[in-house]
Amino acid sequence: MNKKTTTIIVLVIGVILLSLYIISSTYSVIIEVLDKDGKSEIVNEITIRDLVTNDNGTYNSTYYDALNELDITTTEAYTLMDSLSLNRALDVVLKNIVDYKLHGKNKLTNGELYDLIVSAINEDNTISIELKNKVIDKSREYIDDISKFMYDIGINNHGDVA
Repeated sequence: MNKKTTTIIVLVIGVILLSLYIISSTYSVIIEVLDKDGKSEIVNEITIRDLVTNDNGTYNSTYYDALNELDITTTEAYTLMDSLSLNRALDVVLKNIVDYKLHGKNKLTNGELYDLIVSAINEDNTISIELKNKVIDKSREYIDDISKFMYDIGINNHGDVA
């Protein structure tokens, strides 16, 4: 498995992780944005599950790569995809990407993304210690690559809304 694919897996599972990079070979995430009262608002909610499924709802290669890379069961994958804290962390990352691309604000660093993953994983009591350790270990292994692909996500700015 190449380094880019592994990075994608870590991001999706993490948040990002997360996420991650959030663009898989069969599904491309685009953040839809509207400007409202001088603030950019994300129109469409994007979850971890969205990142690992195709438009028709079937799991894409990122999902299966994550299962293999983390050596987890489908039940464990569902636990990660449905984690409220991981999905909240993903939302933080997506908002940062919008702020960075549209308003020139700073990117989250690899360290900040890693800390976000660890914090979200540790916050969720539905995730077993063993699964938490797998995600944290893989995230640490690829910490230098985490943000590289995150900020490639496309943004579609629809402009001002009255």
